Amino acid sequence: SAVGLTASIVRDPETRDLVLESGALVLSDLGICCIDEFDKMTETTRAILHEAMEQQTVSIAKAGIIATLNARTSILASANPSESRYNPFMSVVENIKLPPTLLSRFDLIYLILDAPNVENDRKLAQHLVGLYYETPNIVEPPLDHALLRDYIAYAREF
Repeated sequence: SAVGLTASIVRDPETRDLVLESGALVLSDLGICCIDEFDKMTETTRAILHEAMEQQTVSIAKAGIIATLNARTSILASANPSESRYNPFMSVVENIKLPPTLLSRFDLIYLILDAPNVENDRKLAQHLVGLYYETPNIVEPPLDHALLRDYIAYAREF
């Protein structure tokens, strides 16, 4: 939601004063904010992202509190195709139904396509179900966590 990404005004339980509570974009200042289900955002939330991605700030004016908060964050977002399957005969914009004005604010856009494969899908399903066994069936990830962290740190330098 827009409030979850930016900030909200809440009443402090001890003092009963209104206080500003930071959202994900503000909390991830100088870091990375990961947003899932990007395609399901409302127009209001998308409008807020325009400011955050362009100005690197989030403005709030609620309950007599007026503030501009830093949101100098990298955004990593994931979105699903509108028809649940990517249509190679349509553009990226048509597939995920996000406005070009918002998509243009991203430096990189990667398509991760899932080609149906019975054997791989079965392994994935067994792994996911196995996580809920009494003794979980944990498989080592194909990419080392330290390598991924270092890669992201390196990429942020550019």
